[in-house]
Amino acid sequence: MNDNGKLAAEFAQQICFQVQTSMEKIRAFDRKSRTISIGCCAPVPLNDIILLLTQKFSGMTIASELNNDEYLLNGLRNDFFDLVVLHQKPLDDEMFSVQCGREKLFLAVPFHHKFASRGGIHFEDLNGERVLLYSKIGFWYNLCFEEAPNAKFIIQNEREAFKELAEASALLSFTTDVLMANGYSQKNCIYKPVLDRKADVIYYCVCKTKKTARFKNLFDELRTRVATHGRTRYCL
Repeated sequence: MNDNGKLAAEFAQQICFQVQTSMEKIRAFDRKSRTISIGCCAPVPLNDIILLLTQKFSGMTIASELNNDEYLLNGLRNDFFDLVVLHQKPLDDEMFSVQCGREKLFLAVPFHHKFASRGGIHFEDLNGERVLLYSKIGFWYNLCFEEAPNAKFIIQNEREAFKELAEASALLSFTTDVLMANGYSQKNCIYKPVLDRKADVIYYCVCKTKKTARFKNLFDELRTRVATHGRTRYCL
């Protein structure tokens, strides 16, 4: 191959690379246009929002992720997410938010435990106690460690294993009012509210202000639910 041939081959290689790159970008854009990405700080509101999105955006793929508020808000700013659900209302003027529910933490206390006679429990009461804790509960997981740093948490990564151990043992464990209202309860315990302010949270569904029109039907539904019931009636 002479010099002209080598130069032509080099240009051809560059063109092929550009075509391939362009096709990948087009496919990625097409996938994104047919996908709604949502991030959430806790599993309970995530399940409900996904159900609503599925109903209101037929044919769209719903991609979801569970993470902390800071990560989710940064992801929303950078367009990694279309929607996020936070447990603190964002103060950023570029963000639009609607209240989408509430959840309160409870402690499942075995009948013969010393906490059984109390009206409620504070996080600090758990220091030194053995507490069964399911790991995949979003921000609640870190909150428990932050507020009861000296509790002896026994971590379970599988939901079924957690439920079986909670039923069979005399360990303390956590649940919420939403889970109990949906029939997730244990027979061998009594439920005590966690009295700290941080144990009672309001959730907010958030998008960029410029994308509000796209999710108007979703936000209208959430407003109606909160106005009717005082809190979102989660579907689990």
